[in-house]
Amino acid sequence: MRRPGSSSNIFINMLSVAFFWVAIYAGHVFLTGLEWGVLVFGALVVAVFPLILRDFFRYAKPAIGRFSGVTAKDRWPRVLTKLICLYSTFGLILFCYLTIPMYWVSAKAVHFYAPFFHWITQAGWEFLIVCAVYFWWADKSQENPYDEYWQVGRLLLGRWKECQRLVLIEYFKSWFIKAFFLPFMVGFLVSYVQGILTWQSSEPFFLSIFNHWLDIFYAVDVLFGVLGYFWAIKLLNTHIQSTEPTPFGWWSCLACYSPFYAVMGLGLLPSQSEMSWETWLRAYPLMSYGWAVMILLLTAVYALATVAFGYRMSNLTYRGLITGGPYRYTKHPAYICKVLSWWMVSMPFCSTWGMKGVFVQMLSMTVVSLVYYVRAKTEENHLSNYPEYVQYANWINDHGLFAGVGKLFPALQYSYEKTAKSHSVVWFKKIGKG
Repeated sequence: MRRPGSSSNIFINMLSVAFFWVAIYAGHVFLTGLEWGVLVFGALVVAVFPLILRDFFRYAKPAIGRFSGVTAKDRWPRVLTKLICLYSTFGLILFCYLTIPMYWVSAKAVHFYAPFFHWITQAGWEFLIVCAVYFWWADKSQENPYDEYWQVGRLLLGRWKECQRLVLIEYFKSWFIKAFFLPFMVGFLVSYVQGILTWQSSEPFFLSIFNHWLDIFYAVDVLFGVLGYFWAIKLLNTHIQSTEPTPFGWWSCLACYSPFYAVMGLGLLPSQSEMSWETWLRAYPLMSYGWAVMILLLTAVYALATVAFGYRMSNLTYRGLITGGPYRYTKHPAYICKVLSWWMVSMPFCSTWGMKGVFVQMLSMTVVSLVYYVRAKTEENHLSNYPEYVQYANWINDHGLFAGVGKLFPALQYSYEKTAKSHSVVWFKKIGKG
């Protein structure tokens, strides 16, 4: 059994990272006075170029003109219906942005989300025009042009009998994911870039370098978050094929992000003020340096796992199988490295509050680990709807980095039979059964 190929090329994705940072530093040096959000936007345009180029020749070019025999007279009502759907969706999302307190409740929130809303106000109309051109161009190349956009458009026109309920639900789930995570990722990316470019070493110098590199790794992570939630295009094969089908899977993901973090997630865990790891290890310089290097290495692997996705990265979705980079060795390198780094940063086994503090902190970190374990298992259940993932997971059972552990503890191994009992059937399989 061979390892399946990857939908994304990690070397092209790393080239995209290089393009991004070159554009960032060039803009910062030669275009002084440029707003941070504008600088990042320009760098993103540069960064996405190698990704689009690769997928255009691999996916889009063979599709162009495939069904060009359809006349414009037949196409324009269908395209217009799709655009009614798209523009109505944009209007609904904008209404939510303007009315939900999360985006305006404090000066900090306004500042954090300001770059994203600046993009909307400055390039919104141009974006709508580009969308119209793309929908007209893409419609003639679709194998099934009567897609979810057409169905939602028919619903808005009162032709609800022509729609499939599961397709409508999947459509709105997909757009919720993009609308929620995109401004969130943009805010973090601009913040990280601003911190990196204005960084000045401080005392102690070693700790300053450590934090600087953490920012760089996390910036790379959210870079592909921004590109991933924005570039979901069928012709490039980066579209959302399905979303997480179970409420438990949604909870385990959203529990890790604000504002859900505070009301139904990890923010509810007990915590108390503790000294940081560098304070604990200050008297042992060599151990402190080694500890920091381990945290940085884990964070670097976590960032590299996101790089492996490229602009197919997004939560709660399947957008193509990823088997390269760290995913060559384990199914969940990002979660493993993120959680291990958090254990090392928090040092829950040390506490100024005595054994009670140790117990509380260890319990909290154990719960965090379990939440990420649940995220991993629900994702496996979701992705098991795709034969290529089943082949990949079985290959990891035999050839992965932790294959020996799986043989010692069979319960930790992937099992398609177990996933089949999870009720994680995706929408198109349910329609097929109907």
